Amino acid sequence: MKRLMIAAALLATSLPAMASNPKPLTLGEQFIVRAYAGQVEGMALSQVIKAKSLGIAVNDSTICVALAGAMAGEFIANNKAEGMKNAAEAQGPHLAMVPFNKPDSAEMAAEEFKDKEAVALVFGGQIDDLTNALNVKLLLASLAKTKYEGTLFLHLTVFGKKWVEQAAKEDPAIAAWLAGKDNIYALGVNAKDKKGMVLKVGYPEGKQTVTGTAYTADLNNDFINLFNRRLAK
Repeated sequence: MKRLMIAAALLATSLPAMASNPKPLTLGEQFIVRAYAGQVEGMALSQVIKAKSLGIAVNDSTICVALAGAMAGEFIANNKAEGMKNAAEAQGPHLAMVPFNKPDSAEMAAEEFKDKEAVALVFGGQIDDLTNALNVKLLLASLAKTKYEGTLFLHLTVFGKKWVEQAAKEDPAIAAWLAGKDNIYALGVNAKDKKGMVLKVGYPEGKQTVTGTAYTADLNNDFINLFNRRLAK
């Protein structure tokens, strides 16, 4: 938990301040925002949710891949045995990543993630909302079909755009599966109050509902300004 608090502080370290007229982030700054977010998400998965194995589903946009890489790196740092055991000792890899760039990516992900304690949904970036929403729905349908029992972790955009709720409204099987889960979490940011949060989320009757807060971190003006500039055109 101490390292998680340190990571939260890093989110608030000095970053380029926002000018009086906000300008869009450079691609490099987009990567920086995702690096910090991915680090906190990876640490939350390890230290708050305490997952020892992780599957990451991610689209193939550079921004989302940057975040997924940061998340995976932090997860490995918190689970140092990953990749270090010899074949005789290994019980299977602790980390799996599936990019959504093929028609059967959802089915592949469900198979890869079936034994993982947590699955992170990393969709957003430069991919359009329609495609992201479809990929989230396909993944959830495949996980529901296998009756996946592990934790779901929703990246900020997946949570904010309510793509999981949309999928539940469109597919009764997804809705029924989600309604039975009490281990769904999401990253949230309250820019007005300068707070970053790991939220506990439920989907009773398919409706996205925040049921609690697992962790909260203070964010300073420099990070909030950079975060808000993501939406500048």
